[in-house]
Amino acid sequence: MSISVRTLDPGEVQDRIADLARLRIAVFREWPYLYDGDAGYESGYLASFAAAPHAVLVAAFDGADIIGMATASPLAAQGAAVLEPVAAHGFDVPTTFY
Repeated sequence: MSISVRTLDPGEVQDRIADLARLRIAVFREWPYLYDGDAGYESGYLASFAAAPHAVLVAAFDGADIIGMATASPLAAQGAAVLEPVAAHGFDVPTTFY
């Protein structure tokens, strides 16, 4: 096993979107989320997330296989469903990453 971790560039995100969506579904299916995800929804969510200015997607690889990931994006780039409750709790939207 050869593990590596690196930031994906936008082209790589698009090329690996199906792999990333499968990973999100597998992780969120487990406790405590118990979320039964949909590949189409997850692919769209990730594509939108990654397209936000200054978004970052870091992936962990075992060889060529993606085995983990972390995402971050400016809070201001998120939709109202995320943005509004976080802002209501006092977070400074322009300076917060989500």
